[in-house]
Amino acid sequence: MNDNYIDQFGSNRNYTSSGESNSYYVPIVMTILSFTCFLIYLLSALGSRSVIMCVVYFVPIFSIIGLVFSFITRGSRYDHHKIWVAGLIGCALSLFLMVLLFFGTMAALAQD
Repeated sequence: MNDNYIDQFGSNRNYTSSGESNSYYVPIVMTILSFTCFLIYLLSALGSRSVIMCVVYFVPIFSIIGLVFSFITRGSRYDHHKIWVAGLIGCALSLFLMVLLFFGTMAALAQD
């Protein structure tokens, strides 16, 4: 791209690339959110069952968002290796735990 590019409003801006953004933090944040929701669900399930147990439905949403952002920001895995890998593994693990919870619930209900 030409450095002297003038956009339609007449301003001459030097645009920054998306590689300088902090979007590589999104998977680790989604991992923390999904594990927090899963922990709230477990505490609610072991204690008094209430409406708070519905937060478990956010776990796969957060996990899939984290996995998508891991795929999008895979170019930053060399610069921020530990953050990227922790977010990827955490989101995959939380999604796997949610699938196990789902199939475990279905198996428990089928015991009749």
